[in-house]
Amino acid sequence: MENKNVKTIEILEPSVIISKREYEGLKETLEVLSDSHLVKEISEALSERKENRINHKDLFGEK
Repeated sequence: MENKNVKTIEILEPSVIISKREYEGLKETLEVLSDSHLVKEISEALSERKENRINHKDLFGEK
């Protein structure tokens, strides 16, 4: 039985193989971290007292 989904490649440098899902997540993280204004806003939001935060349900309502 031949598996046509298997590919053999030669790697000349140390490499890492990750899933496409993980790769997309890493790209999104890099995009967020490259925006200094957004990083500052996230940091400020996370440093607020928990009692002052608005939860998702109160902000957007229930679906």
